[in-house]
Amino acid sequence: MILIVGTGVAGMSAAISLKMRGFRVRILTKQERGSTYWAKGGMASAVSEDDSAELHIKDTTEVGGGLCDERVVRHLVSLAPKAVEELKGWGFRFDRDLRLEAGHSRRRVLHVGDETGRALWDFLFRKVKELKIPLALDRLVKIKVIDGKVKGVYTERGGFLEVEKVILATGGFAHLFSNTSNPPSSTGEGIAIACRAGAVISDMEFVQFHPTATKIGPQTLLLSETLRGEGARIVDQNGRRFVLDFDDRGELAPRDILSRIIYSHLLAGNRVFLDWSEIEDFHRKFPSLSLSLRDNGSKRVEIFPVAHFTIGGIRVNERGESSVEGLYALGEVSDTGLHGANRLASNSLMEGLVMGVTIGDHIDQWVGLNLDGQEFRTVVLTRGIKPGLERLRRDNWLHAGIVREGSMLRKYLNQLGNYDTCSLDEESNASLVSRMMVEAALLREESRGVHFRADFPNPDDGWKKRIYFRCVTEDRL
Repeated sequence: MILIVGTGVAGMSAAISLKMRGFRVRILTKQERGSTYWAKGGMASAVSEDDSAELHIKDTTEVGGGLCDERVVRHLVSLAPKAVEELKGWGFRFDRDLRLEAGHSRRRVLHVGDETGRALWDFLFRKVKELKIPLALDRLVKIKVIDGKVKGVYTERGGFLEVEKVILATGGFAHLFSNTSNPPSSTGEGIAIACRAGAVISDMEFVQFHPTATKIGPQTLLLSETLRGEGARIVDQNGRRFVLDFDDRGELAPRDILSRIIYSHLLAGNRVFLDWSEIEDFHRKFPSLSLSLRDNGSKRVEIFPVAHFTIGGIRVNERGESSVEGLYALGEVSDTGLHGANRLASNSLMEGLVMGVTIGDHIDQWVGLNLDGQEFRTVVLTRGIKPGLERLRRDNWLHAGIVREGSMLRKYLNQLGNYDTCSLDEESNASLVSRMMVEAALLREESRGVHFRADFPNPDDGWKKRIYFRCVTEDRL
């Protein structure tokens, strides 16, 4: 039996694909709806006549800041149209038009209105039920590994389950920031659990911030990139498109650049708005957003940046195989190298789908992750205090957010060193993930992609490499 942990696009597409190929599968999830459900934009795939895999590859690597694994990029981008066709073969339908998002040279974003993630999640969840794939609401606690091979898992309610193949599709850790678009389940538990099991973790400093979110009552609402692709403008309280002072691409500049520009403008005491008055047929193109903003009374809304997507995670190859035999990772919990130092918009749903629908091609033929010649940082798991999840979220935003600085990171890393990372609860997992993120951010003395250091504001070719982590307990030092 194959255990799949998580119910996003990666986990459920893997479960469906494997079940349809005759494998015995079971899904475990601590919460039915993960980040996929909240995805607004769409799925990138070169499916139009004026587009090609080569153009999609070029756009992905240009945005990726020199750290994309080009072999992985070519593999996933080339398979995307086929994966989309397989999804359609299951019965899913995208809208007929393609949308443009920042960083893309062509309209290649497949979507369903302005709620692509919700439509995709609803469809896949129904398909899981239709295929009678067992699904348990439970929390993964630990992966049992003997001699470098998976032998089972421990869960909070069910106890021990003997399995030899585990597919982690548990999402990222963007909820570990106080300003975020992610649901409370996105705390990086899969990363921490895999690290304790012996898996290599990489690229933890790279956290993507989305430049345009707003508040509707207590709820943080993400304003999709496709709004700007369709003509929405970023303005300040004076109606001025101040972004153009810093980047000629304006609203279609990459997310990391827009987030820093908006963040700095807000720190200077300004207010920032997204104005959609130039979008034709706004209510037809963005029906869900229109409904959410129906009481707004104007054609603009106040915005701010939020933590949105985490690039780092469990290091895997293009087959989803980690450094522990039998342990796979798909989607945001993984780090394939597709995104490099900065994710191209709408490549994440694509990555999750491609990895999910193709895993059955090779799940019975383990190759494993080759990291020969790489250097590894050791993270020592220690007993300590438990600061509380809300304090961690606040401190991560303040000390390791959009703009970082060495002395602040160093002080915060020392603080994190006092926190418990040995316990198997969510709080200790969050502390472990935060520690790896901050240590990597401190080590990388340059600015690249979504990682910006105020004290090292430029890229350094000496840092065209990854930072890898392994976890050990104190008694194994």
